Amino acid sequence: MILLRLRALAGSLVDQMDKALIESLGDSETALVCNALSALGYSEPHTYAMDGRIQCMTPELPPLVGQAITIKIDTCTPEGGPEIDDYHKMMDEIQDSDLPRIIVVETIGPDPYRECVMGDGMAKGWIAAGAIGMVTSGGVRDLPGIIDQGFGVFAIARVIQHAALRWSGYGEPVQVGGISVKSGDLIHGDNGGCIVIPKPNHQHIVEACKLVNDFEKQAHVMIRRTDLNNAQKRSGMDDLSETFDRCFSPLR
Repeated sequence: MILLRLRALAGSLVDQMDKALIESLGDSETALVCNALSALGYSEPHTYAMDGRIQCMTPELPPLVGQAITIKIDTCTPEGGPEIDDYHKMMDEIQDSDLPRIIVVETIGPDPYRECVMGDGMAKGWIAAGAIGMVTSGGVRDLPGIIDQGFGVFAIARVIQHAALRWSGYGEPVQVGGISVKSGDLIHGDNGGCIVIPKPNHQHIVEACKLVNDFEKQAHVMIRRTDLNNAQKRSGMDDLSETFDRCFSPLR
C-alpha cells in the first residue's frame, strides 16, 4: 500500500511539472518552437515534425499543446460492426489524467481520404473527459461545431461520412504525418503545422523559445532597415548570432 502511494505521488509530481511545461508553451508559435529546437542542436525535423498532409483544421484557435494519447481506427471498411473496447480504455485514461490530452489517431483503413474519424458530437465527449484536441492521419466532419467548442483538430481533409468505427491499438505507437508518435509525447501545433517536442529538449525548450523570439525580433529589425547596406547587415547579423550563440551554449 505504501509503495502504491509513493508511485501515485511520484506520478502526481510529474504531472505537475509537465502541466507547467505545457502551459508555458501555449503562447509560442509552432514555427518558433521548431527554431528553438534547431538552436538547441536538434536538427532532424523528419523525426519530430509532421509533414504537409497534416493540416490545421481549426486555425481560429490558439496553439494546441498537450500530452499525446494514441489509438488507431478503421472507419471506411464496409460491412461489419463497431469495435470500441480500446476506445473506452482510452477515454478512461483521459478522464483519470490531470494533463490536457491530445488524441493522436492513426487511420488504418484502405483509404485515408474516406476515413471520418470524428465530428462535433464526439468532440463533446472528448472535451468532457479532458481532451483538448485531436491529430489524425484521416479526416473529420462538422468543423463549425467543433470550432465553436474550442477543440483543436489536425487532419488531412474534411470527410462527410464513415462506416462502423473500429478502434484498436490503444497506447501503441502510431504513424501520423510521416513520424512516429507515442503516448506521453508532448504535442505542439498551430496553423503552421504540428510537431512532437523531443523529450531530451523538454528541460530547456521554454527558455530556448524566449531566446529565439528575442533573436528573431532583433534580426528582423536589422534586415528591414534601409539605412544599412548588405555588408553592414551581414556584419550585424554575425555579431547578433555570436551573442545569442553564447546564450544558448549552457542549454545545449
